[in-house]
Order: sequence, then structure tokens, then C-alpha cells
Amino acid sequence: MDHATDHPGGETIRPTVGPDQYRITVLQDRVDGLIRALHSRDAIGQAKGILVAHYGISADEAFRLLTRVSQHSNTKIAELAPAFVDRVRESGPALPQQCRIVTEVLEDLLAPAAGAAACRQAAGTVRDERDR
Repeated sequence: MDHATDHPGGETIRPTVGPDQYRITVLQDRVDGLIRALHSRDAIGQAKGILVAHYGISADEAFRLLTRVSQHSNTKIAELAPAFVDRVRESGPALPQQCRIVTEVLEDLLAPAAGAAACRQAAGTVRDERDR
């Protein structure tokens, strides 16, 4: 971007960019790139999660599948993933059977935690009674 300024004497003055301003500009560009990378990483993770859940494949296999689709469609994964997630989301909720499976898995995952909490609570009760 050229920020040249014409002055009354006909001379053109170009402002100089000092080393501090240059570093700030470079760092801002890096921060902007990292923010874009984080957003695309979230979308890629969501797309992988959908594929893992739907096809029962590993996260690595899901990423390879996204890579193949990306290469086949000549679309960057960072652009493909959010479009994929949006289209899946727009298609509506999952089938009731899929929702039931997810609910059962969540309940199974929560059950050990609930059991551990009950054990901690029981242990606390025993300690309280012992302290009396």
C-alpha cells in the first residue's frame, strides 16, 4: 500500500515505516493467520467427528477421507470442512436410533463418574460419622 503524499512544493513524501511498526505489522499478520487456523481447525475437528460417528471410523481415517474429498473437489480442507458441517447441520437432526445410541454412550460414560461420586460421598459420610 503506497501512502505517498503530495506537498505544495511538488515534492512527494513517503512516510517511512520504522522497525517497530514493521514488527507490529508482521506480528498482526501472524495473529490473523493463527485465528483463521483456529477457526478452520474447529471446523475440521467437527467434520472429522461427524464422519467418525456416522461411519464408525478412526479420526485418522476421517481426516484421510476429508483429504481425498478435498483433492477430488480441488477445495482446501479449511473451506471444505465448514461447508460439510453446515450442510449436515442443515439436513436436520439425526435419526432417532442414532440419538438413542449417542444417549446410551453418554450414559455409560457418565455412569463410572456417578459411581465414583457415590463412593466419594459414602466415604465422606463414613469419615463424618467417625469424627463424631
